[in-house]
Amino acid sequence: MKYIYVNISTNMQTVTQSILIGLLQGLLEWLPVSSEGNMVLVLVALFGLSAEETVSIAIFLHLGTGFAALIYFREEVIKILVGETPEYADLRAKLFVMTLLTGLVGFPIFMWLNISVAYGEILLALTGLALIITGLLQREAEKKIQNGAELSWPLSIILGAAQGLAIIPGLSRSGLTTSIMLFRDFTGEDAFRISFLMSIPASFAAAFGLILVDGFTPDPYAALSALIAGIVGYLAIDALLRVARRISFWKICVGLGALAVIAWLPTLLV
Repeated sequence: MKYIYVNISTNMQTVTQSILIGLLQGLLEWLPVSSEGNMVLVLVALFGLSAEETVSIAIFLHLGTGFAALIYFREEVIKILVGETPEYADLRAKLFVMTLLTGLVGFPIFMWLNISVAYGEILLALTGLALIITGLLQREAEKKIQNGAELSWPLSIILGAAQGLAIIPGLSRSGLTTSIMLFRDFTGEDAFRISFLMSIPASFAAAFGLILVDGFTPDPYAALSALIAGIVGYLAIDALLRVARRISFWKICVGLGALAVIAWLPTLLV
C-alpha cells in the first residue's frame, strides 16, 4: 500500500474520527482487502477528509497493529530473538531477510513510481479469484490432509518481495502474503501466523520511517487511533487464528478470495 506523507497533526479533529479510524485499521489490517482503500472510502465520505490525509494516517496506525501482533506473539517473538532452538534461529534469519527485502522492493516503488490504485485493486482481485479456484479444487480433493509446509529460503525471498509490493495502492499486505502461503500448501493457521510475524518488523519500520522522513510529532488524536487499532487488531488476530483452526482449508481459501473480490467490485461503479 502506498502512503503519501503529510503532517497529520491537524487531520484528527475529533475523538469520534479517531476511534473510527483506529477501528477500521485494526479490523482491516489482517484481511485480504486494502485497508488504505477502505479507509479512504469511509473517511472521505463521512468526514470530508482528503485521500492524502487518510493514507498518511494509515501508515502511522501500523504502530498500533504492529504492537498488537508483538504482544499477541510475545512468547514466540522472544524465542525467535534469542534463537531458543535451531528452528527459531532459522526463522529469525528469514524474518530479517524478508524485512530487508520488503524495504528494498517497497521503498523504490514508493519514491519513484506513481502507480494508480486501480492496478493494485485489480491485482488483489485476481489473487482473490485464484484463491477461490484453489479452494474449490481442494474441496474436490479433501482426502489430501494439510499438514503444513516448509518456510524455505526461496519462499522467504518471495514473501519479502511480495510484502514490499504491497506499497502499491489497493494491494493488501496480509492478503498477498497469506495467499502465497496458501498456494504453497500451508495450513490456514500457519499462513496467518507467519504473515502476522512478518508484519511486526515491517509495521515498525514503516511507521518509524514516516517519523524520520517526514519529521512530524503525532498529536493525541493520532495516538488514540493507534491505541484503538492495537486493541481491535489484537482481538482480530485471535479471532482469525481461531477460525483458521476450526474451518477447512478450502473454506479459508474461498472465504479470503471472496473478500478480495468483493472489495474490488465497488471500483467498477466508479
